[in-house]
Formats: sequence, structure tokens, C-alpha cells
Amino acid sequence: MANPLICKKNAFTLIELMIAMSIFAVVAIALYSAFFAGISIWRRSTEGGNIHQQIKFAMDDIARDFRNTVHMTTDEESAFVFSGNSAEVSFITLEGAYLEEANISLRQLVKVKYEYDSAAGELIRMKAGKAEGFNIETAEKEVLFAGVDDCGFYYCYDSEEEFEPYSWEDEWDDEESRIPRGVRFVINVKAGKNNEKLSLTKTMFIPAGILGEKEIGL
Repeated sequence: MANPLICKKNAFTLIELMIAMSIFAVVAIALYSAFFAGISIWRRSTEGGNIHQQIKFAMDDIARDFRNTVHMTTDEESAFVFSGNSAEVSFITLEGAYLEEANISLRQLVKVKYEYDSAAGELIRMKAGKAEGFNIETAEKEVLFAGVDDCGFYYCYDSEEEFEPYSWEDEWDDEESRIPRGVRFVINVKAGKNNEKLSLTKTMFIPAGILGEKEIGL
């Protein structure tokens, strides 16, 4: 018979408990760090994807305006003439519209102006239709890009070279006030919480346009 005065106890010592708690703390910290890093990467990728998507939509809208450019006049003083330099460009384009009362979709003429405000770091789109008398001074204004470091429009000229048919100049000058065959848009913009720097170029060809016949300054 076992002696009741003798009792064998199974228990952890204080040192064993401290070692176990230390191991648990190390594992918990490692798991938390991995989880937090994963969440941060997911947030950055989601934010970056949204920013790139917004920029893509804006660039597509700009390209649509240029593709639908209409040649209205040869009078260089007219409000309907195509006019452009590196910082701004204005022209007449066709824009889709919907008449709710008639339940029909149509296209209407509007005057559009893109302007780079270097002081505010913004690219602005202005639009005036028939109701505004195509007066760009009273046009609707929309900020397409904020945080712009640099921005420029370049116009398509005949380079007179066999392997490089186009040259891109920072001003459009045509004796008959016609519209260019193409416009190249270059922008450097900071986006997102971390001010990610993005450099974007969009070349837009205009079906009704012509190649410039001379270079600026000649």
C-alpha cells in the first residue's frame, strides 16, 4: 500500500513557464508581423490599382476628345479654330449627349480646352457648348489631375525622314488653321498617400487631321 504521506506532484517550474511564455510571445509577434505586412501590401496594391484605373479613365477621356476633333474654320481668329501649345490646347469636338425628354442619344459640338496650371499643379479641362455660346471663359471646369509636376502637349509634324516620319513640336502652327494629325500628351504626376511618381505618355491620332508642313521656328 502506498504511503499517504508521500505525494508525487507533476507541475511546471517558474523557469519552464517563463520559457514557454517567451516562445509564445516570439511566435505571436512573428505571426502579427507577417499578417500586418500582408495587409499593408494589399492596401498599397489596392490603392495603386485604383489610382492607375482613375488615370487610365482620364487618359481615355482625353483621347476621345481629340479623336472626335472637328475642323470648323480656317480663320485663325475664330473661336472655333484649333489652337495649341505645350501648356494648353483648345478645339471643337463632338461629345455624346442624351435627351431624356425625347429618349434619344445624339452627338453635339462643344468647345474643349485643356490647361496646365503649373502654380496649382493641376491639369484642368474646360467645356462650353452651344448654351454657353462656346465661350470658354464661362465653361465648366474639371480638375483631371492634381499633384502634377510637369505636363505638355506636342503636335505632329512631317519630319521629312524616311524612318522617323513624325516629329513632335510644342506648338501647332498651320497657315490654313487646320487640325494636326496627332497630339502627344506627356504628364508627370504624384499620386496616392505616398506621392508615387508616375510618368505617362499618350499619343492620340485625329482622323480628320493633317501633318504639319513646317517646324516651329523656321
